[in-house]
Amino acid sequence: MEKISRMTLEEIAKQIGISRTTIYKVMGNKGNVSEETRRIVEDALERYHYVQNRNARNLAMNRHYTIAYVGFQSKSANYFSGEVRRGIQRAVKEFGDDGLMMLVSEFDAENPQEQKQAVERMLERGVRSFVLACSHREVAGEILRELEERKCRIVLLSRDYDKNADAYYVGVDYYQSGRLAAELMGKMLSGGGQVFVPVTQEYKTNHDILARLRGFQDKISEYPQVSLLPAVYGLMEEEDIRKQVMDWIGSGETVLAAGSDCVKGIFDLTYRLDVVAGVLRRQGRTDIRLIGFDLFEEIREYVEDSSIDAVIYQDLSWQAYFAVKVLFEEMCYGRRLEERKRYSKLEVIMRENLHYFM
Repeated sequence: MEKISRMTLEEIAKQIGISRTTIYKVMGNKGNVSEETRRIVEDALERYHYVQNRNARNLAMNRHYTIAYVGFQSKSANYFSGEVRRGIQRAVKEFGDDGLMMLVSEFDAENPQEQKQAVERMLERGVRSFVLACSHREVAGEILRELEERKCRIVLLSRDYDKNADAYYVGVDYYQSGRLAAELMGKMLSGGGQVFVPVTQEYKTNHDILARLRGFQDKISEYPQVSLLPAVYGLMEEEDIRKQVMDWIGSGETVLAAGSDCVKGIFDLTYRLDVVAGVLRRQGRTDIRLIGFDLFEEIREYVEDSSIDAVIYQDLSWQAYFAVKVLFEEMCYGRRLEERKRYSKLEVIMRENLHYFM
């Protein structure tokens, strides 16, 4: 077998009598280089099987690619920030040597004007590439209009607020995730029963969460033995959630008297699965199926003892990583995604496969 001879760029430059600066111009398709010189350089690179080390090139040229993450923190989903930071760290580890630099700013989800101010500060620093996790549709619209006017690169993370489809979206297919939850519930409740849906107040007007609920409603209608109760909104504090769950599931005596025509399933949209599961455990309600979203440490014990029957995992960490990757590869390599939206996989986690994820 013929041995392939590889040469460094410095060796190639000496071999063909052309400076490394000129070779870099040819490789980057920049600068004023004659066609003859370009042909000589390209032939030499091919002949000596030169593989460009983009890391070294970026470091030598002191080239950096700065991306800002500006995202919300939420009390009702406090694991969100941790998962996003983990994804960002993965991206920095993978692309840091290629020149990726990340700036991170987080704001209170209940004060979305803070996000607008944070974006303004990033713009003042010269940042033109953003990953945004927005908490408020109107403020998000204002931010997007300004960034799009400035020709900034944008990826929306987890929530898709761009009606004009100028920004990328990396996140969940909310409607489909609702349908998946309904399929699980419908199959679990083969003997029939009612399904209770508690929803946190802050999600009452959230289009993504409402799309998830709509997906659940559409799919559960295919299971005639299951009756879906009207969603209950307004649950914020833990005690509110406990009280509402208790009111709807009733006592053991009530359940025995009602037979199958009572609450046998809970589709949780409070994003406090640990609180809901705690009520079911204390009441000994092993007959009620509980399905929700997101995998955080507080729910581990409830999945292990089947107080929570199924969790739909959305891999927020991957979403954050991929959002940064999309922008970086466009900035550094000129690669653009053909599709505007990229969804994370939906994985069903139950007691028997929990150990693969935690």
